[in-house]
Amino acid sequence: MLDKVQHFIVLMLENRSFDHMLGYLEAADSRIDGLNGDETNPVDPRLPDGTRVQVSPDARYTGDFDRTVNGKVVDVGPGHEFTDAIEQLYAPNAGPVTGAVPNQGFVANYGRQANSSAAMAPRIMKCFAPEALPVLTTLAREFALCDAWFSSVPGPTWPNRLFVHAATSDGLVVHKKKLYGMRTLYDLLKAKDLSARIYAGDIAQSLLLKRLLFSGIFRMMDAFYADARSGKLPTYSFIEPDYFGGNATDQHPPHDIAAGENLIANVYEALRASRYWNTSALIVLYDEHGGLYDHVTPGEAVNPDGKNSGDPAFDFQRLGLRVPAVVASPYIPRGTVDHTTYDHTSIIRTVRTRFGLADALTRRDSVGPTLDGLFTLATPRDDAPLKLPRPKRSAALRKPARPAPLSDLQRQLLDLADMVAAVHARARIAPIRKAAAPMKLADEESARRYVSAVYAEQTAVSDALHGEEPAPAPRPTRPRRKKTAKKKAAKKKAARKKATRKKR
Repeated sequence: MLDKVQHFIVLMLENRSFDHMLGYLEAADSRIDGLNGDETNPVDPRLPDGTRVQVSPDARYTGDFDRTVNGKVVDVGPGHEFTDAIEQLYAPNAGPVTGAVPNQGFVANYGRQANSSAAMAPRIMKCFAPEALPVLTTLAREFALCDAWFSSVPGPTWPNRLFVHAATSDGLVVHKKKLYGMRTLYDLLKAKDLSARIYAGDIAQSLLLKRLLFSGIFRMMDAFYADARSGKLPTYSFIEPDYFGGNATDQHPPHDIAAGENLIANVYEALRASRYWNTSALIVLYDEHGGLYDHVTPGEAVNPDGKNSGDPAFDFQRLGLRVPAVVASPYIPRGTVDHTTYDHTSIIRTVRTRFGLADALTRRDSVGPTLDGLFTLATPRDDAPLKLPRPKRSAALRKPARPAPLSDLQRQLLDLADMVAAVHARARIAPIRKAAAPMKLADEESARRYVSAVYAEQTAVSDALHGEEPAPAPRPTRPRRKKTAKKKAAKKKAARKKATRKKR
């Protein structure tokens, strides 16, 4: 019943593996390819009979991926670059070896990360109990859980997020400081006169696609909720979380998982309460595994465009690791578990198929399954929850030990903000003034203010291209000072003197 879906909403979060987030759901549903609870990883892959670390359902919202060194809180994020992923999958080898046991390098790799230690290394095997993630778990049980959704590349955020928009990363498996010029799904939608928007919190990582900068599709996150209420939701919506600050919702380690849970719930509930619910599909997924344990080895893939990475060498003929993926729609039966192998380009293929868009962007989105097999109900369900349960957090977890230094992703986003601000300047758009160079903005809050200012400028461009008036910024008001008793007495005394003079 894919033809019933007229609106796709994609919410992509950051850096969590399937087993880490949803693996323990298998205990209640044996259909799910999750965790038995006895999976282990060796401390040293060269010694398979040596000490091993077992998975455990005690991951925390915050605190697993930071520590104090010399009195300062430091980010000890798991390794998720291409070379890290290859070690995690194939250690102690440099690639697939016949007869070797895969997925054995997670603990060893994490123990070697900057600021990590042998004592911290086992944390990479911590996973969440289902009750700790009530939002994601409820959606998985109420709608469709995809337990074979793989990231498009065994590597970091940048190439994987490129794949969800363009079905290629332009031959790169590492971050490269540049703007990319590939065609995207948004070009195909525009050619068919179908609407699309990208909604983001502090900044959109998708700004790195330069064809989109003056496309008019960027909006602040508040606009998504407003558009859902007012009937202005586009055919295709892509949502990015907040990447910076104490309220970051991206779930990128070491950020608060509970904050991201609330974002998922907010998006779902806004859609569920809107006129769009009976014609929509919400896809919640993660860009890549973030270096966190998963027991499934990714399979082969199609090189999208004939481009290969030279350093490090990679031919794009293998998928990345599994990520959590849930699809919610009133046309999906409750409790659906889908074992179909998807990657991020499955979204592009599904949207192209549904709306009869032009030829595929690359060979990657020209093959493989669409999501149409999930939508099997002839009429929309009316029993989907209106509200989702929210995570309960202890007081000890409300205020994680911060500030910590910026993560690699945040520094890359600062670079991106600089590049976008430079484009604005060349286009004679008023430049953003900043007090310091971005790389010197050492804490998340000051970095958030800078990237948010650049993104606000970008959304103003989008508003202008659509002939919309941007919402006026609230005028700052100086708080009234409370009158002290002494000042009140002096005022009364002056008033009495004035009255006496008048009588005379």
